[in-house]
Amino acid sequence: MSVRRLAIVATVMITALGPAMLAAQSPMSYSAVTEQRLLNPEPHNWLMYRGNYSGWGYSPLDKITPANVKNLVPVWTFSTGVNEGHQSPPIVNDGVMFITTPQQQVFAINAKTGDLIWRYKKELPEDLLQLHPTNRGVALWGDRVYLATVDAHVVALDAKTGKVVWDTTVDDYKKGYYFTLAPLIAKGKVMVGTSGGELGIRGYIAALDAQDGKPAWKTYTIPGPGEPGHDTWRGDDWKTGGVSVWLTAHYDPQLNLSFWGTGNAAPWPGDQHPGDNLYATSVMALDVDTGKIRGYHQYHWNDSWDWDEVSTPLLIDFPKDGRTVKGLVHPGRNGYLWRLERGADAIKFVDAKPFVTQEVFTKIDPVTGRPSYDDGRKPRSGASVTFCPGLWGGKDWTPAGYNPKTNYLYIPANENLCSTLVGQAKPDPYDPGKLFLGIDRPKTSMSQRQGASHIGEL
Repeated sequence: MSVRRLAIVATVMITALGPAMLAAQSPMSYSAVTEQRLLNPEPHNWLMYRGNYSGWGYSPLDKITPANVKNLVPVWTFSTGVNEGHQSPPIVNDGVMFITTPQQQVFAINAKTGDLIWRYKKELPEDLLQLHPTNRGVALWGDRVYLATVDAHVVALDAKTGKVVWDTTVDDYKKGYYFTLAPLIAKGKVMVGTSGGELGIRGYIAALDAQDGKPAWKTYTIPGPGEPGHDTWRGDDWKTGGVSVWLTAHYDPQLNLSFWGTGNAAPWPGDQHPGDNLYATSVMALDVDTGKIRGYHQYHWNDSWDWDEVSTPLLIDFPKDGRTVKGLVHPGRNGYLWRLERGADAIKFVDAKPFVTQEVFTKIDPVTGRPSYDDGRKPRSGASVTFCPGLWGGKDWTPAGYNPKTNYLYIPANENLCSTLVGQAKPDPYDPGKLFLGIDRPKTSMSQRQGASHIGEL
């Protein structure tokens, strides 16, 4: 779609919604989102990315049932005026619905009628490279709405009017840093993780003060000199090693820990960044007050498959050997379902089992959870390698869901989907803000396993 056509679509939409925008000039009734409400969200609201701090994606509402779902009919529709993938869940607070779109828009909508209350659109730099222009939603705190943007800002908006309260530049987009996730807010801190691993960044998680937007702490997902794990990187590889954070963290208020999933190391082929590469493809536990790393588990070392493990594990307690484990449950992009134990100062491995066909791991250490590999299915420089599951993994970024009544975990899975990667024989040197993948992109392909009858499954 051309820029001109986009402008026309946006104009038509705004003209059509003019009365609703004019109605928004009068003060809007709004219920402040307190810490207590986030700890105990009301069933009729959806106050955060996955519904609660544990990340379950579960609603106890029961008015819609298997018996009457066929009777549902459309009540209203709303055009955002933007194409591209919309990946934002509706965040709802007492009848006010907030959604975000690509190109950094936030809409406040009357959830009952579909009428627009207000619209915010951030002005983006003309030279901004947007490989992933999506936005996955807002966070609520007090009477404000918080947005993380693709030009590496965090913005606080007045929930009643959409006016900017503060706008903090977190990093330099020209160096490849950007945000796609919905922020996590706990104890008055707005927490975000940076994307951009495909551009050779050094990933990190940052916290800002929700009141004024001032930095509170920053924790890198790649340890620097003198920090534990730095020796798992060769030479200066850590400076451009990627390890993005693409999705919202979960939070355990008893432990005061936030849990973050991390992406792959850069560039993609593992022989271009030898070592285990902490904390790539891991879950990290960070102290909400200080940002200190309290524990981690690495799902697979020296990632070579672009298996970002960015989906945060769900906080689900489960029985094991006669006791209740305070669990972290993660259906991985690497095709394994991981069960871990979260503690105040450690994350411990419990067990792991494949939920799709997995042809790369040959075994899992029963004590540490460290996998062993079939080297013939490990992408490397100057070679063409096919592996299953492929780049999209056994489960991509789309979240799993948990029903505490049934104790079922629901996984949107990719079965029989494989990839072929061709590593560059001579990798391109790092250039700030440019692609840093180490592969021949035109020769990268996806394929269905021979003899397979389907790909998508639940």
